Amino acid sequence: MSEEELNNIPKDMIIKMYVQLSDSFDLMNSQMDQLIKQDKELNRNLALMKEQIAILTQNRFGRKTEKSADIPSGQMTIMDILPEDMRDVFNEAEATAEDNVAEPDMETITYKRKKTSGKRDRDLEGIEVIVDDTITLPEAELKERFPYGYNRLPDEIYRELEFIPSKFLVHEKHIAVYAGKKDTGVIRANRPERLLKNSLLTPSLAAGVIDAKYVNHLPLNRLSEDFKRKNVNISKQVLAGWMIKLADRYFSPVYKHMRDEILKSKLIHCDETPFKVINNGRGPGTKDYMWVYHSYERYGSPPIYIYGYHDGRRNAEALKEFLGDYKGILMTDGYNVYHTVANERGDTLKVAGCWAHVKRGFAIQVKSQGVETPYGTVADEGNKRIAAIYHVDNMCKDKSEEERLKNRQASVKPLVDAYFAWTRSLRDRPDIDRGSNVGKVISYSLNQEKFLREFLNDPIIPLDNNDAERSIRSFCVGKHSWNVIGTKNGATSSAILYSIAETAKANNLKTFEYFQYLMEQILIHLDDDPRDYMESIMPWSKELPENCFKTK
Repeated sequence: MSEEELNNIPKDMIIKMYVQLSDSFDLMNSQMDQLIKQDKELNRNLALMKEQIAILTQNRFGRKTEKSADIPSGQMTIMDILPEDMRDVFNEAEATAEDNVAEPDMETITYKRKKTSGKRDRDLEGIEVIVDDTITLPEAELKERFPYGYNRLPDEIYRELEFIPSKFLVHEKHIAVYAGKKDTGVIRANRPERLLKNSLLTPSLAAGVIDAKYVNHLPLNRLSEDFKRKNVNISKQVLAGWMIKLADRYFSPVYKHMRDEILKSKLIHCDETPFKVINNGRGPGTKDYMWVYHSYERYGSPPIYIYGYHDGRRNAEALKEFLGDYKGILMTDGYNVYHTVANERGDTLKVAGCWAHVKRGFAIQVKSQGVETPYGTVADEGNKRIAAIYHVDNMCKDKSEEERLKNRQASVKPLVDAYFAWTRSLRDRPDIDRGSNVGKVISYSLNQEKFLREFLNDPIIPLDNNDAERSIRSFCVGKHSWNVIGTKNGATSSAILYSIAETAKANNLKTFEYFQYLMEQILIHLDDDPRDYMESIMPWSKELPENCFKTK
């Protein structure tokens, strides 16, 4: 359009065209802003997705240890990440540690490891030895080889280990029956006590089934198939029924006594894990939870593991039901139910947080990105800061409670203060996405600060809840084998049997021998008050027979 033609356009038309053009530009700018915003969101989601893929890959295929990796030469150390005013505190703890001898550089060790003398004898200690006939040479051959006579030297001895597979034996119990003459009646000799009426079950068979499922995680259907290969036909339904009845009739008093004992402890580790119960009365897709409570000798109790089944996790009733009037300390993760119950109890119940949950978040980020992660990133620094807290605290782990508390207040507390000051400084940094793994770890740290600091006030509180996580792992391994539990009764019996099995293992017992002995003793004491004999058959009892204890 020429200049003359433009001059001939009416003014109101030009204004209208200008307004329309301006609106078009505004719309284009708005759309461009929206596209830029969408692009940023897509890039953020892509970055988070890559991070999650790296973490999942690490979890599936990577190194599983939570120990801090060695720091390559020339890279950042724990001393580098600590503020200058904190380094003297760290050095002070190093300087005051007794017997602080540097470890040798493992990379310089080039010699071949020598066999340990007597190892085979120790490996075979406690196993029955059968001495076979001595292998000799014929006398004629000896005379031919030694025409002037010979002396016999001490025999050469070597050992072989034979494996004898389990086998079944049918015991027929013949009960004498007497009939009186002239219709004076019929009497029978007294029958021995049996575990279950009209059942094939014996203490040894029951112990074998319990050991297979609750110690070695063998599903009952596989155990039933294994029995069939040995010419014994016992269905998995019968095996499951046996376990439920045994738990209800015989092992419940043992379980209750263990629970009463653990509640005497000053500190209890707690954890929980979901699993499936088919007929739980709440419909498909609902979750059930197995809880675990664990105590150790250092907390005023023998090693005890208590599993508890509760059909739901959304309230605190399960925890309240187990704890009763317990007064002490719960060592837990960040699950809010523990905090809710503790808040209701006032000063009688405290909750201590788990530093391993925090460290694991940083460590998994570092390990998931491998060599691509430059030293000095937020994840790397967080991992090292928490490693420093562990290191300084562990230097007094074998000292008295008084010395340990003193160390925590003087040397560990400043490191903890520095850690939380550092996390608060990161909370609003624009380069740290709150939805990222590191962002979540920072938020978790600050939300759990009160509970993570609790260990500074009491020397018996550990830094983490790894004991409980290790104890729940046995149940987790099992549930991956059998996948589901059919009924609530099955879940309850599993909780009872897992509790006794794990506690027996923690007290260095041979589980098969212990379960067999346990059932034999309960049969003997059926008419007695459990309070009169229960302590003598507990897994930690010193009165157990020698064959129940492992020798190594």
